[in-house]
Amino acid sequence: PIDLHLDLVPQDMPVPNRPIFNTKNPRILKANLAGFERLLDHNKKAKIIWAHAGSDPLLTKTPDIIRALMSRHANLYASIRAGFRGGPPPAILLDGALHIKPPWLALLREFPDRFVLGSDQFHPPSTSSRRTPQEGLDNLIKIVEQLPPDLARAIAFDNAVRLFKLGP
Repeated sequence: PIDLHLDLVPQDMPVPNRPIFNTKNPRILKANLAGFERLLDHNKKAKIIWAHAGSDPLLTKTPDIIRALMSRHANLYASIRAGFRGGPPPAILLDGALHIKPPWLALLREFPDRFVLGSDQFHPPSTSSRRTPQEGLDNLIKIVEQLPPDLARAIAFDNAVRLFKLGP
């Protein structure tokens, strides 16, 4: 499996004005969706695990886009990152009360064998006022606890065992 950290840029767009983006980078991001689909088509046997489902920095990785891509590409998987908080943008998996949003739950149910938990977190300096990585990991636990038992087991365990061939 290939663990791919790719922020989706469906069309050319300005870099969002948020502190997580390096101001030394170009101010316009070039579209990469077509290139991503070429990669997925290049070797259909390659399992591509797309990182940061549910908490991507550009807020472009919505359930609708993931659904469309998974429908077209059987080799596309995704790892869930819960981030540090929920919120209104559709690309964020959790709402403000840290409940799974209905469109995300529908996507997880539609593709129960294509999601795993991701532990990729930002680690701010100890002097930072930003929240700790532990909060993101705690949110992953909250997600699993909200899923029906069979889906929780698949996403939290079975899918990773199958994808990474961790079994006996």
